[in-house]
This record gives sequence, structure tokens and C-alpha cells, in this order.
Amino acid sequence: MQPQALRLSEITIANLRSIQRQTFPLSSFTALIGYNNAGKTNILMGIRWLLSHFSLDISYFDNPNEPVEVEGIFDGISEQVLARLGEDKATAILPYLVTTGPTAGRLRIKKLQRIPGENPETVETFVFVPPNKRNGKNNKEWIRADDDFLAAFNRMFPESIAIWDFEGNQAFTKLLHEIFKPLERRFGGEINMLLNKFSDILSPDSENRADELSAFDRDVNEKLRPLFPSVKVELDIPVPTLETFLKKASIKVIDEDDGFERDISRMGAGSKRAIQMALIRYLADIKKHHNNHYLSRTMLLIDSPELYLHPQAVELVRVALKNLSNEGYQVVFATHSAQMVTSEDVSTSLLIRKNKERGTFMRKRMEDAVHQVVQDAPSQLQMLFSLSNSNELLFADYVLLTEGKTELRVLPALFERITGQSFALIKCALVRQGGVSNTRKSMQVLDAMDMPVRAIVDLDYAFTTAPHDGFLDYNDPDLKYCLRLFRELAFHQHLRLVNGLPVSKHSNTTAAQAYAMMAAMPEAERPIKSIHAKLRSQGIWVWTKGAIEEHLGLTAKNEATWSKFIEQSKAQNFAKTVPDYASIEELCRWIIEGSFQN
Repeated sequence: MQPQALRLSEITIANLRSIQRQTFPLSSFTALIGYNNAGKTNILMGIRWLLSHFSLDISYFDNPNEPVEVEGIFDGISEQVLARLGEDKATAILPYLVTTGPTAGRLRIKKLQRIPGENPETVETFVFVPPNKRNGKNNKEWIRADDDFLAAFNRMFPESIAIWDFEGNQAFTKLLHEIFKPLERRFGGEINMLLNKFSDILSPDSENRADELSAFDRDVNEKLRPLFPSVKVELDIPVPTLETFLKKASIKVIDEDDGFERDISRMGAGSKRAIQMALIRYLADIKKHHNNHYLSRTMLLIDSPELYLHPQAVELVRVALKNLSNEGYQVVFATHSAQMVTSEDVSTSLLIRKNKERGTFMRKRMEDAVHQVVQDAPSQLQMLFSLSNSNELLFADYVLLTEGKTELRVLPALFERITGQSFALIKCALVRQGGVSNTRKSMQVLDAMDMPVRAIVDLDYAFTTAPHDGFLDYNDPDLKYCLRLFRELAFHQHLRLVNGLPVSKHSNTTAAQAYAMMAAMPEAERPIKSIHAKLRSQGIWVWTKGAIEEHLGLTAKNEATWSKFIEQSKAQNFAKTVPDYASIEELCRWIIEGSFQN
């Protein structure tokens, strides 16, 4: 079996700008979704700082009197990884590695900066010692990481590649270095031979040092001696490596119309981002099927990869990043675009929010919420599919679940026509469920995610599912009264009933038609209004005439009917053409009321 890929599976950040203290679980491909100024970039910075060697200035401290602290949990450090690291580096890692149990292959690292702007050399890095590896000599939970450990750790988790505005042109050089690593492996030996010859010419200790350099040392010291007798100087010219050359590489941009040439650093933000994403796509192509994730995992951190790109280009970039996440890179990105998240990745995306009391925080991931709410695995899969098919809910602060295609198609236009607002304006996502049998579980999952939720259902839900879901009592007197009405209809209209409820099979009347017929009976008005009120108080709107089509006067469920109705809704006398306009108005008020729950 292929070993689990290395990855940073969880990061806890404290006192870093808007993040007071919060833990963020990470997958191989993690989208950070939130509104502007929610703190998404601060999460990226926390990850970058943990894997790099630099000091934070005071602007990164939420409270300058408290330290900034970032802790990471790293998983997937298997025997194969250790073997490829080599004996020396594996020996440096093993005292801190969990080697048995469900968390085998886990390592915990913590970085601490106590004073803003302190020397990077004094920023402390600690490593966690598992309980079974502590002894009399070393019985602490956390100890300072030594140089050998850090060298081994950095081999597995090298410095991240960060792409966001204030990183300047570092992203270009790091991407180029990643792209040309094969060049280093292929020609490294030959180039190092040439560089060693070059070193022989430059080094002060070499017998073959260039006469001009030796003369410089001799003559300058002769000039210095009368001025400062106790010291001498020696010219030190660092010898470059192939890596040095690659890190210094840049990109020239040539205008094909006039031939004008300029450095990438002089280009506008849109051009820079397009070229960065082109490099990402190229990197994804050359890394395809390399399966290099056994030994190392490079973090690719991007703020708004969709920035300045048209929709088709956004999709190309998303695919490239997804491919890289399968080829040795762990991708974490902040986004405002629903195009960057498909249903495959909704469950592990992070909803980032911020308020005055908590600072930046994360709503529970859908994946975790489903496991919390639903115990049996088949239902979990069904639930995940039902909800994750709509990635719009990740970009909302309020979810409106709906059962039918008609609601999904016409409600947005109706809502805007009646209220003058859009679902986007009230940050509401209209999500179609896989079936009303999921209503209760879907609402529980979204509630576990701290996401306000309401649902719209047909009248049959009140009889077939609401009692099972616990929203209505099985012996509810209003339900029982309506069951008597069904028996009357069955006698006069030849409806087919099973367990007292209409069914479509072997009947000339569909179940939907039967519910509409029962709802139209004058005796049904009072009990159905009562049922509606009971469910409404629990966040569920039930159509009192059976289904939305009855309220709107629609005779079919197809695109032609919906398009024609939406066009008619623009007319001035629209309200007079709808059979039950009052209920639609009341629904719109109820939807807006739900947005205030957040």
C-alpha cells in the first residue's frame, strides 16, 4: 500500500495579527474562504513563518506584550521517508516521532517569538517529545530543537513558496528554483566541477589563487597598517552554487508588438499574477506522475489565485494547483471565487470569519460536522454529496435548503423582484438537497458548522418525514385530521393510499396532485396553517398548497415554463397574475428574517 503523503495536518496560531488563538486543520488542498479582512492571509503567514527563518515585526503582534506562537502537527513521516532521509537525519528525527498507534508518523513543532523585531537567530523552535520517549534526562514535553533536528526537518518540509502581493518577486525566484531542480540533479556534478575550479582561483587559502586577488590583499593591508596596525583584511568572494544562480534568475517580458523588453519586477500586478500562474501551470505539467511526496512536502501558499484572471483561466489554475497537491506539494490558498472550489473539496474547505470578540476564527469543516452528526458511513457519504454539490454555501453566511428544481430556478428572481435585494446581498446560499429525507441531518450539519440554516419543503414532507425527523409528533392532531381528508378523497377520487398517505404507483393521480387536492379542500385550511406554523417555528417553510407550483400557478416543471415565468415577473402588474402572491411575499420576509440569525 502506498504510504500516506507527508503533510502539515494542523496548525495552531496565537497572537498573530487578528488571530488570538485558533487551530486550523489542513488537507493536501485547502481553500480558505472568507470575506475581506477576515484574516485568511494571516493564516498563510503563520504557515510560512513556521517553515521559514525570519523575524516578525510589531505589525504582526496582536498583543505586543505576548509572544507570537505557531504550532504545527506534521503527519505521514513513514519508515520509507526516514530511510530516504539517510541514517544521520533519521536519527535526529526519531526521538520526537510518534512510531506506534493511530498517530504513528506524527511530529509536532512549535515556534515562538517573544519580542517584536528580535534577531531571527533568537526566535525559538521547539519539538514535542512523545510521552513514551521521555526519560530522566529529558522529561519535558517541549525541548529546543537543535541544528541536526532542524536540518532533517527542513529536508522533509522545506521553506514554503508564497504568492501574495507583499512578497514582491520572491515567488518568481522560488518557482523557477522548483522548476529547474531537475537541471540541478542532471548537471550538478559538471557545474560543481567548474565552480570548484572557480573557487580555486578565488579562495584566499588556495595555491592557485589569482595574482590580482593576492595583490589586492597585500597592497590594501600595506595601506591599512599605518592607520590601524593591529588588524589586517582579506578579500572574501563567496563561491556561487547552481542553486545560487537559479535563485537569482529572473524573467524578462517582451512586448510582441513593439519588441520592448522589461524585467518582470517592472510589470503591473495583473501581468505579474498571470505569469506567476503560468509558472504554476508549467510546474504542474513537469511534476506530473513524479510521485515525489515520499520524501518531502513543499507548501504552496497563495492569496487569491483567481486575481485578475478571467473565468476560464481560473479553472485552468485550479486544475494545476489540484494536480500539484498530488505531486509533492501541499496547497493552501485564500479565495473569493466559487470556481476555485469544486464539490470534491467543499468538505475540507475552511470557512474563515472574524468578529470583535474572537478575532479570526474558523467554522467547523463540513467533513468534521458530518462525522459529528451522522454515525453510519453510508449516510455520511450521502450527506456529504448532498451538501457539497453546492460550493456556494461556503461563500455565504446563511443557507436556504430547498427540495425542488422550481425553487432553485425561480426563487432568486422572485426574491429580487419582491424585496429589491438578491440572495448574494443578504449572503444567502440557495442549496438544493438530494432529497427531503436529508433535511434534518443537513440542518444539523450546518448547525454544527455554526451556519444559520432554513429549509423549504413540499407539503408531503410534513406527513412522510417531519414526524420521523422529530419536527412534528406522530400523533399530531392536525396531521390526523388531514389523514381523514385523504380517506374522503380516496373514496370519491379513487386515490391509492398506503399507510393512509397517497402514492403515485398504480394510481391515476400522482401523490403531488393528491396533496394539492387535499390542500384545496376548505376543511384543510385550518390544520395545514397550523402545521405550517409549527414547522416554520423550527426553521422549515412548508408549501400550504402542496408545492410551489400551486402558489405560482405553474402547470409544468421545465426550463421553458420557468423562463417564461421569470420574464413575466418583470411586468408591472405581476402581483395580480400570481394566484397566491401573499404567501410568496411572506416567504420573502421569512427568508430575510433568517439572515438576521447570523
